[in-house]
Amino acid sequence: MAEVRHERRYLHPRLSHVLSGLAGSPMQQALADRVAEVGASGGPPPTGEALREALAAHLWLLQRAAAPEGLPLTTAGWMKPSTLTEFMEVLPTAADWIHSATREIDVHIVTDFRATLQNYRLLGKFKNSLRLTEAGKAALADSVDLWTFLVERLVPADDDFTGSVGAVVLVHMVTSGDRVDMDAVARTMADAGWKDRDGVAATARELWPIYNSLWTVLGNVGPREREPHGNRRVSDAARSMVCEALFLERAPER
Repeated sequence: MAEVRHERRYLHPRLSHVLSGLAGSPMQQALADRVAEVGASGGPPPTGEALREALAAHLWLLQRAAAPEGLPLTTAGWMKPSTLTEFMEVLPTAADWIHSATREIDVHIVTDFRATLQNYRLLGKFKNSLRLTEAGKAALADSVDLWTFLVERLVPADDDFTGSVGAVVLVHMVTSGDRVDMDAVARTMADAGWKDRDGVAATARELWPIYNSLWTVLGNVGPREREPHGNRRVSDAARSMVCEALFLERAPER
């Protein structure tokens, strides 16, 4: 357990599991120090207009999909050029986009973001359009519900390994400035005993997709600010989201 913002919270079981596995390793203290920093640096979540601004990209897509005809797509299933241009003015990770942006197929940050909302079942495809699901309607109706929805899904639930790596990466995203040292994450997981059947630990290269998926979510929480290309510094709002995701109000079920 840990004290966060003077409230008793419980460490996410994925993170607890990794810390336990690091017993006897110098990486345990290193990770524990970072976890403490996350707890200390995560301010209260945004509210009111600040919350709507932090989730502007999510709300933009949900609002467009709420139209009677949904958000129209091309026959190939991509955003239309005019829609793409408009959306990239809202999407935070598009602020430093330096490549072609005339077709969605060429703008992976947009495709990845809307795919995330579809994987979360907030949006669904119907014919040549994106439509709101029931969960999407609830999220659009209340930004607080949308925030909570995202918090609850921030730690990957795919499997034990992906979830544990994701929890460690989230800690590093808050405590590493503009870029996570994925070699350090890989060493942490190796020291915690995560290896394949042949006894081989995962490399940083193999773990990058998990980091990229988390950046798709967190990099689009907060204001749209132009940063040096490749900078992955998380916003204050994203820090709060990570803190809520890793420090739980209720004891996890055993």
